Amino acid sequence: MTTAPRVLDPWRLVWGQPYIDSRTLAAAIEQDLARTPEPDYRTRLLIRDASVALRSYWGAARFEQWLEVSPQGSRVREILSEDFDEVGYSTIRERLVDSIDMKLLTQLFELLGQSIQGRVEIHVAGSVPTLVKGLTARPTDDIDLVDEIPEDIRRQRDVLREIQVEFGMKLGHVQSHYLPTGWRDRRRWFGDFGGLRVYLLDEYDIFVSKLSSKKKKHQLDLRVLALKLDRDTARDSLLNNGRAFLDDPALRPQILENWRFIFQEPLFPEGEALSPGPGNA
Repeated sequence: MTTAPRVLDPWRLVWGQPYIDSRTLAAAIEQDLARTPEPDYRTRLLIRDASVALRSYWGAARFEQWLEVSPQGSRVREILSEDFDEVGYSTIRERLVDSIDMKLLTQLFELLGQSIQGRVEIHVAGSVPTLVKGLTARPTDDIDLVDEIPEDIRRQRDVLREIQVEFGMKLGHVQSHYLPTGWRDRRRWFGDFGGLRVYLLDEYDIFVSKLSSKKKKHQLDLRVLALKLDRDTARDSLLNNGRAFLDDPALRPQILENWRFIFQEPLFPEGEALSPGPGNA
């Protein structure tokens, strides 16, 4: 799986986000200083407070290691040595986390795939696809596979125990009827690891699948995703691929309320209504 380099903005990371991935914040600081070698006062204050938060979260040794290898390390040190007459961003430290990343996920799947003969396909749902793509940062210890954990994986008890102890992760599953129609057509290949072929679900499918949830953690995910996904694409995905959820009278009210809260506007503008689906006309 290949992805284009992301353009990171420290302002977007620290505003309106319940969790901030520490590595992403460090990369955003580097990118911002590379783009603007002489940032203004407010930006330097943000970089100072973000760097102080990283030093507290990582510890002095890891923080110094980052500064040593970073192409912007000397500039960060200069900003840290400046005198500022205020603390501008005091909540960064309490929101810092280390989210699952591509390297960890690759190592995990390599362990699972090395003993598999033939070819086994798995589809990863839940929060992991959006975490790997940098769209969310909420900590999780679950890797949710669609429908079931294959027998070729379940029988690797020692490997599963190693993954839980050394990676802090465990495998779970989510039933495919909770996913939008046609989700397989939009899945993304993540990689082949021995006999294991891994796909990640599309982020819009994950967004739509969480819209009917009353769980606070899912509502936080939705709010953060809404900052980074295209609203019109999300709406089209819900109205088409998630149509069955909207047609369900038990799910529809929560979907409408979550949408209204997240985007601060109704799903259906005044005078517009969802046309009847097949069999409901």
